[in-house]
Amino acid sequence: MRQGTLRRGAHEQQQGQHDAEGAGLVVTGRSSDRETRLQRLEAANAALRTDVADADSALRAYRATGAPELLAEHREAVAALPAHREATSALVGDPLQRSLLAEQTRLLERWTGLTPAGAAAVPAAGEEAATAALDELRDANTRLDALVRRQRHDAAAEQDRARRAALVGTALTLLLALALVVRTGARTRRALVDPLQRLVDVLDAHGRGDRRAAADPLDGPSEVRTVARAVNDLAEENRRLLQAAERAAALQRLAGDIGREVRDQLVAEDAVQVAVERLGVQLGVDRVWVRMLQEGGGPLGATTRGWARSPLLPLPEHPGLDEVSVVDDARSWLHELHAGGGVHAVPDTRALTGRSAAADAFLRASDARALLLVPIGGGDTPQGLLTVVCCAGPRDFSAEEVELARSVAVDLARALVLAGLYRAQERLLAELRDVESVKSDLLATVSHELRTPLTSISGYLDLLRDGAVGEVPTDVAAVLGIVERNAERLRALIEDLLLLARVEAAPARQERGSTAVTDLVTGVLAAVGAGASTGGSVRCTTPADDLAGLRVRGDAEHLHRALLAVVDNAVKFSPVGSQVRLRVERHPQEVRVVVQDDGMGIPEGEVPVVFGRFARGSNATVLAVPGTGLGLTIARDLVRLHGGRVELDSVEGRGTTAVVALPPAVRESS
Repeated sequence: MRQGTLRRGAHEQQQGQHDAEGAGLVVTGRSSDRETRLQRLEAANAALRTDVADADSALRAYRATGAPELLAEHREAVAALPAHREATSALVGDPLQRSLLAEQTRLLERWTGLTPAGAAAVPAAGEEAATAALDELRDANTRLDALVRRQRHDAAAEQDRARRAALVGTALTLLLALALVVRTGARTRRALVDPLQRLVDVLDAHGRGDRRAAADPLDGPSEVRTVARAVNDLAEENRRLLQAAERAAALQRLAGDIGREVRDQLVAEDAVQVAVERLGVQLGVDRVWVRMLQEGGGPLGATTRGWARSPLLPLPEHPGLDEVSVVDDARSWLHELHAGGGVHAVPDTRALTGRSAAADAFLRASDARALLLVPIGGGDTPQGLLTVVCCAGPRDFSAEEVELARSVAVDLARALVLAGLYRAQERLLAELRDVESVKSDLLATVSHELRTPLTSISGYLDLLRDGAVGEVPTDVAAVLGIVERNAERLRALIEDLLLLARVEAAPARQERGSTAVTDLVTGVLAAVGAGASTGGSVRCTTPADDLAGLRVRGDAEHLHRALLAVVDNAVKFSPVGSQVRLRVERHPQEVRVVVQDDGMGIPEGEVPVVFGRFARGSNATVLAVPGTGLGLTIARDLVRLHGGRVELDSVEGRGTTAVVALPPAVRESS
């Protein structure tokens, strides 16, 4: 009803305004048309007067001079007079104008009849008559012009009066319309704007996060009340969605926290205990327990871990329960449930009563009124079953709670796998440590037992060669030389094995003391020898002055042995006549001894392998290059004892670059 009244008021206001404006426009339009016609009549009368004057002037000049162009000008002006006269006749509108126009027309015809265009001279009486007629014509024209001016003035005054009247009417109409607008606006504001503004305030409050703001469903017209109810319904739904989202986010964070805590456990029983306790507390249930499948895919075994809310007691290790008895086809049920990634929820266990004797026994023993069964496992095979029990009454587990239980079961399965791997790794490491200990003891024992008879063999060889048992024939001396060389090789191998055993016995210890790099390089070059019978020769490319004062941290004998092994390898695997280049580089944190050769190199992919014990490159084995395969192993381990490293960069057929990096005894400035 209020809206109909508002629409009628607005319509009446618009109609009154249109009527007032229409009346003003009619009056103003008539005055404007009359003034326009008078302006045109005045202009036509003035044009007639001008053409008459031009014709008379041209005629007088022609009679005075006889010039033909003046006669043509006179005729042209006279020819234009009928058109002006007709135009003037078409514009007259009242009897007085017509009377003056008729008089002017008569005098014009009289004057044109008294002024023949072809006469060069006229009698004096005719000229006087023409002049008198012209004067009368001018007087009539002037009177008509004065009449038109006066009428124009009257028309302008009338138009002003009409305009003022229209303005007054319009002003009154506008005042009336303004009053109607104010009245209508006030009614509209009370009926519509204020309720809508209150709705906007409620929406703004919701936008700021005020969930308690509500619209008044009884405020305003029916349409506004409908919108208010819709806003309240939307706000309520939004509150429900936000609460559900907050619960889901909280459970998701909780699942992550429980999962991390479960995965941090390295013992399977501890992981299960953390899972059942945290899950039971967070879900607010009465019992949670885990039972694992027996080996070989048999039925569920003993309870691994269980939790119960006080004052309930946890289930015994062998509770005599069979959770899968609450469903049909128990043998394949757990596998199918795990394969489908689902869970089994029973909101009210009374629906299971009487299904089977096993189900009734389970319900009596566990006192379960609501049940949630979640398979535990990874891959295609389940490992066990997570059982959540509510004893207080029926319960419909929400989707978020089910997802929390499933997430904990997944993390528990991973934790059990990791715990199994950790146990296996511990067993394997223990076995490896036992094997390593036995190997080291065996290696040391064998090396010691070999060195004792080898020393005796070397002593007897020296006696034989010195002639202590008689003169040695030449052929026997040659055989004794071969025996002596092989004995030296065997002794070197035994020394390498003993050194390797000592190094591996204390891998974390770093040697103290310092060694001059000059002495180290000089000793290695002298040991290798410049005149080797096979392989290349060695040359140090770093000037002696650059090595002055440079020292590295470590035992001189050990470092000599490590660098000698690297240089000896480079010489042994280089062609005869080639040169092995050795240089020393200073760096801010280390001293590098770089050894480069042009030998056979190491096949691609075998560089890391050659550092292993008794390991050799495949090309060296094919070419039967002599060696034990312990040199680089000993060099690497000895350098590591001193806090350094050994690196190899090799290309088969193009040579090898070895870098022995050692910490400086005194920090070198860059």
